[in-house]
Amino acid sequence: MGQFDAAAVRFTEVLEYDPTAADAWLGLHATGRSQAEAVDAMGRYRHTFGALRSRCALTVHSRFDLGVYVTFRLETSRDLWLAGMAQQLAAGRVDEVEPALLTAVLDCDETRFLCTRYAYLKQNWPLVLEYSRGIEAPFLREEAQLYVGYALARQRVFHEVLHTLAPLPRVLGRGGRFDGEVAYLRGLAHEGVGDDREALRHFQYAFRCFPGHADVAQRAQVQLPVQVPARSPEGPAGAAAASSGAGDTSAADLRLDEALARLDRMIGLEPVKRQVRTLVAQLRMATVRREQGLPATAGPQHFVFAGPPGTGKTTVARVIGDIFAGLGMLESGTLVETSRVDLVGEHLGSSAMKTKAVIDSALGGVLFVDEAYALYNTGYSGGDAFGKEALQVLLKRAEDDRDRLVVILAGYPDEMAELLSTNPGLTSRFSTRIDFPSYSAAELLQISYGVLEAQGDVVDEDAAAVLHSHFQSVVRDGLVDQLGNGRLARELCRKAASSRDLRLYDTHGGNVAPSREDLTTVRVADVNTAYEELRSAGEPPSR
Repeated sequence: MGQFDAAAVRFTEVLEYDPTAADAWLGLHATGRSQAEAVDAMGRYRHTFGALRSRCALTVHSRFDLGVYVTFRLETSRDLWLAGMAQQLAAGRVDEVEPALLTAVLDCDETRFLCTRYAYLKQNWPLVLEYSRGIEAPFLREEAQLYVGYALARQRVFHEVLHTLAPLPRVLGRGGRFDGEVAYLRGLAHEGVGDDREALRHFQYAFRCFPGHADVAQRAQVQLPVQVPARSPEGPAGAAAASSGAGDTSAADLRLDEALARLDRMIGLEPVKRQVRTLVAQLRMATVRREQGLPATAGPQHFVFAGPPGTGKTTVARVIGDIFAGLGMLESGTLVETSRVDLVGEHLGSSAMKTKAVIDSALGGVLFVDEAYALYNTGYSGGDAFGKEALQVLLKRAEDDRDRLVVILAGYPDEMAELLSTNPGLTSRFSTRIDFPSYSAAELLQISYGVLEAQGDVVDEDAAAVLHSHFQSVVRDGLVDQLGNGRLARELCRKAASSRDLRLYDTHGGNVAPSREDLTTVRVADVNTAYEELRSAGEPPSR
């Protein structure tokens, strides 16, 4: 085990004990593990950021992607704010950070750079020019000047594009992706002023440095046995000046990146995340193999999601749809949720009609069949003819439409295994199984913090300890699946907030308004009331 692996294990152990320890999340981020989740968690528990390091007199820091080509340190609370904003921009959530960035004080190069990048992604070209003024840090200035170049190009100020790009690159290195993108933009500017010969020279240099950028292969007049696909860089920089086809590709890349970021932000589920990322790697490598004339078979496939309720199966199904759409393998990637009642009719022939109609509505996307084992109920005397009919149609269409449909069968592990054993066709067509583990007490606590934050609430220190204790009890007693895993955490938070509101109303009546702190703080009594109500019910909370 390497140093980073060992450190990651230790930081994870700290987080098992205290998921709110922002400095442990910082350490995990520094090892390169779960970085998107770590930034989210550090932001959520920012009130503890620096506490452990100060108490233990330790220096821990990391680095994060501030832009496409530049990184920045992650050590102080200010750095953490920058990291959170940068992560939102990288995931395409431009509108979500707009209020914070439009009101930010432009007192440092890093903030000016983030605002420049925001304006670029919004395609607000005058604002790009305004925000980029005064950036002096060499690395930040170079990427910012690239955005300025695109802003000028989109306004057809081509001579000024060439003037802006003339000194680049100084510090980001020659011969790499940044140099290639700068050369590509120079080529566009030379085309804009009618100098096609000089444009071709720059496009061909850009192809050498960054052959996968936008439509550079076409513009460089490259002759290849297999067409190099038009593809934007991992960041957004190439999207603005690309052709309409390249713009579509950039949107697809953004959708894929956002889906994977959404997966990273999910609490726990490490085996699931690893399996999905392996799938993405297989699909990407299959594309590369095809580009190089090698045989490749990877494409859309059907899945079995096995796990107890409340473990994120539906959410991951949506991620799968976005992944296949982002890779260009599904047209829409839209998720259609269904169950036995939507597929099985009440007389012979009706099941086939209902199932075909549902499948038709899901073409181009993902059909998610929840509690799929209910499709064929072995408990019926004389067999389940209606369910069998629906299952046969589903199997046939899964095969016939495999290039434009992904089917996911979901349910409890044992019941799904029994369903697969009833029909050999199911096993052959649904060959990829993803097992969803139950949540640990620490993971349930993290989910609860997220739910409370989304509600605009917080939990005080004593209530947080009681909440963690209740989750430990549920896990220890083997009730976590029965009570719904993540649904338990969400329902408990909602009920605790309701209990808090009732407590405040009983205390203050309708005449005296409680303080803002009281209105937003969940306390021990609220947690205990909600927990006892859910525990005594002895059944999964409502969905």
